[in-house]
Amino acid sequence: MLMEIRPIEHFKEMVSKAIARQGVRASREAEFYLSNLLSEFVDCEKLSNSIEEPMALTFLKSLEGGGFFEQAVILRRLGDSSLFVSGFFPDSFTRKLIDIDYYIGVGSTAYRRLAENSEENTSPIFGELSYKFVKLVDVLAEVSERSRLTSSKDILRLYERWLRTGSPHTTELLRELGIEPVSVTTEPVH
Repeated sequence: MLMEIRPIEHFKEMVSKAIARQGVRASREAEFYLSNLLSEFVDCEKLSNSIEEPMALTFLKSLEGGGFFEQAVILRRLGDSSLFVSGFFPDSFTRKLIDIDYYIGVGSTAYRRLAENSEENTSPIFGELSYKFVKLVDVLAEVSERSRLTSSKDILRLYERWLRTGSPHTTELLRELGIEPVSVTTEPVH
């Protein structure tokens, strides 16, 4: 008998484990939000529709006007796409003009503005997403890494990321694969 596993169930388990491994204090709402975000972005069309123009222009549009609802939709789209791209595709920023810090700044700011302008029942979740943005990016990065570690090329990419960042969760992933990360210097031998 085959069982169908919906994406949200799959991601819920992965997000929960990543949060626990990294010792991130996240509310159940934030955990659900991340799981739902990942399941929504499984549809590549949703991601491409959320990043139709440069983020700075989209952010400017959110400030220029429209009604509260229109601003909230734009800010949430900015926060969601920034969080997803920063966490799930951190290697895409290598050798680019716009780096991951830009996405983190835009996403965190979008969620903060959304929290400040939202109703009381949605404000806390967006405040948490803003305040813990970097930690949640690391949670999504772990989910991404654990989802894609299938070839030696993926493992080499993970090791290269460790060399650049020294990330504790990347260190742990390498150790689970039986690799003890060691930084090597290239000084000439005398």
